[in-house]
Amino acid sequence: MRRFLLTAALATACAATLSSPRAAQSPAFPPTGEVLPFIEDDYARALAEARTRGVPLFVETWAPW
Repeated sequence: MRRFLLTAALATACAATLSSPRAAQSPAFPPTGEVLPFIEDDYARALAEARTRGVPLFVETWAPW
C-alpha cells in the first residue's frame, strides 16, 4: 500500500509539472538556427578546428553489428 501511495504521489507530481504553463515555455537552450558543421573522415582537421574555436569535439562512431 505504501508503494502504491508513493507511486501515485510521484505520478501526480510529474503530471502537474509537465502540464504547467512554465513547461510549455522555451527550452533551456533555445535553437539558434545555426547548423552544426560535420567534418567526415578527417579527424585531424576536426580536432584542429575544435581547438582553434575552443569548443568540444563530438566524435560519432558506429558499427554494423
